[in-house]
Amino acid sequence: MNRPSSPEVSPSGPYPGEQQTRLSGAWTALVGGVVALMVILVFILQNLQSVDVHFLAWRGQLPLGIALLFAAILGTVIALAFGGGRIVQLRLVARRARRQRADGSPPPVASDQRA
Repeated sequence: MNRPSSPEVSPSGPYPGEQQTRLSGAWTALVGGVVALMVILVFILQNLQSVDVHFLAWRGQLPLGIALLFAAILGTVIALAFGGGRIVQLRLVARRARRQRADGSPPPVASDQRA
């Protein structure tokens, strides 16, 4: 039983082009985004019945799919705003700690001041 000899695979790592690169990540994100947009488009096209929308002082009629899309976008914007605020807060704390370390003073003791 003679087997054809297969080339030895070196355990040193992947061959060139097999590792993940920024470009392959971008293509993956692009394909995922296109699929998500197609799903959203199908959802909107299947939910075209008109509904009354009341938001603060604004009133109007929109297709149900569009109204839900606007609600999702608004929720995403709010979540991103809170997340961005937290990132800014953490960066300020880190910057303050780096300055104190550069001055030679010991870092402050972490204490939870919430009641």
